[in-house]
Amino acid sequence: MENEKGIVKLTRQQIYDDIWELSVAGVARKYNLHYARLIEACKEADIPFPSSGYWTRKNFGKDVSAEVMPLSGEGSILVDLPTNDSVVKRIKKIKVEEKKIVQEDLVVTQNEPEPEKKNEEKETVVVSEMSGILEFLDEDERQKVLRVACSLEINENTRLHKALVQYKKQIAEYNAKLKNAQNQRYYNPSYDKPENEPDFFKEVSEDGIKRFMSILDELFKAVEKLGGSVNDDLSIKIRSDIVRIRVAEAKDKIKHELTKQEAQALLKYEDEIKRHSWASKPQIRQYDYVYNGRIRIVFGEKSYIRDSEKEKLEDRLGDILISLYEKSEENRIIRERREEEQRKREEEARRQEEIRKRKENEIKLTKELANKAEDYHIACEIRAYIKAMIENGNEEATPEWIEWAFKKADWYDPTKDVEDEYLGKRDHGKNKDEKDLDKIPVKSSWYW
Repeated sequence: MENEKGIVKLTRQQIYDDIWELSVAGVARKYNLHYARLIEACKEADIPFPSSGYWTRKNFGKDVSAEVMPLSGEGSILVDLPTNDSVVKRIKKIKVEEKKIVQEDLVVTQNEPEPEKKNEEKETVVVSEMSGILEFLDEDERQKVLRVACSLEINENTRLHKALVQYKKQIAEYNAKLKNAQNQRYYNPSYDKPENEPDFFKEVSEDGIKRFMSILDELFKAVEKLGGSVNDDLSIKIRSDIVRIRVAEAKDKIKHELTKQEAQALLKYEDEIKRHSWASKPQIRQYDYVYNGRIRIVFGEKSYIRDSEKEKLEDRLGDILISLYEKSEENRIIRERREEEQRKREEEARRQEEIRKRKENEIKLTKELANKAEDYHIACEIRAYIKAMIENGNEEATPEWIEWAFKKADWYDPTKDVEDEYLGKRDHGKNKDEKDLDKIPVKSSWYW
């Protein structure tokens, strides 16, 4: 494996072996790769990878050997795989280039080119500096997203996004309910705590929430400007997929300082120890974990953007927006694979149902055929019996009897399928028990 800044180089064979051993998601975690880009790289490099259903069947002990697709072609070819850390770190440079262009605009003479040409130059800078980013979008949409990403900055003088206003209201209402519950005499947090606590900012301090409100306000408005939407739970719909983010703030571990109540409890314990042989020592923690102001936005299991010593999240709004689009593409790939697998399962279920119905029908038709053949055999035996009676000159073989007997033979014969005056129409397809003559209803008559 060769490494460059933000790039992991692996051979086709290494990628193939790892994917069939760990899964695509497992390889992404192992090398800190971007999931969606790893999928794209596998497709471009013609590296086969299993469906998610493969791992389900394998984990249940099913034989999946027939599903393994061999690697074709040269296995030693190196493939460049972008890491999560390389998602977008070039926006600042582009902004600097744009500022230079703007400054040049200020000193342009009236004889110089029209402003539209300067705008074209700005767009060219964006494309050239950000090649390799958001390549899953068509070029028009890609440029639109990149231009918005490069223009993002915190604006404290605008009205807060309606989803954030509503969420703040939910937090205030919940806190009021919680305070009211805590004021009850026998409050027990395990049973009396209000339900449906808004938990989006649960891992963030009050100061952190204020920062996130400003950050999310700009991001939400940018997403809507680009045709997306924001849901009540602060999840985001980009293109056709929902992106869920998590916000958090880091904590510092510090030595716990005794409170007045804890100090009193400790003194009481020490006094009781002197006077008695046994006393219950108060449980006092050794350390406290306090928010330190370093916040982060988490996009997935290992993908996040956080404050650093050089940059705050407020300086990386463009990076965050692009990461949201990257995550939406990852979700799209997963969703479409899941939908395709579901489609195949449903198609297979339909096929199996058709086979079941066909088999059921074949069994029914075959039984009917055998039952009809049985009736035909009886009809032939009756006709042979009539012929024997006639040839032997049996006195019972009167013309009336012969006519009657031939009618019964015809009644049994499915090739003639006649209706008898008294026995009705025979259902030749039914089995012997169902066609038993004793089961033919005979109506009783009463006379007065």
